[in-house]
Amino acid sequence: MAKSHNLAFDLRNDEQEELAAERKIKHKANPLAAVSRRSVAGWSFLAVVVLALMAAMIFGKVEISSLYTQRAELETQLSQLQNENVSLQSELAQKTNMTKVEEYAENSLGLQKLDKSQIEYVEVENESVAEIKKDDSSNIFVKIKNWFVSAMEYIGL
Repeated sequence: MAKSHNLAFDLRNDEQEELAAERKIKHKANPLAAVSRRSVAGWSFLAVVVLALMAAMIFGKVEISSLYTQRAELETQLSQLQNENVSLQSELAQKTNMTKVEEYAENSLGLQKLDKSQIEYVEVENESVAEIKKDDSSNIFVKIKNWFVSAMEYIGL
């Protein structure tokens, strides 16, 4: 599409127009190809992210379910142990009951309760008091040691 004023054609103008048309085509084709590539990459990345999030959510739900199961098992075990503890405490209370202890002492050990005639009272005329006698026969080294210990106590060491 060269314009002609006469019979001679301007080839440089014609080549430039063709190059410009090719550039326009390249610019039009490349952006579409780049956009389509970018959109495919973007959608792929988005799909991977969504799948990763879904996998994480499923894993979390499985873990929560497992923890709930463990909790239920432990609560069952706790209630069983509490029931066993109550029964053992009642059994212990029965065995340590005073009547049971007395029966065991009389029957198994052959012990008997004391009668009033078997009790003897003892009177002490003087009060028993223990007196500490100070030892005056300590040597000079013991006296120095005692003075040093008392000085250290006074200082607070």
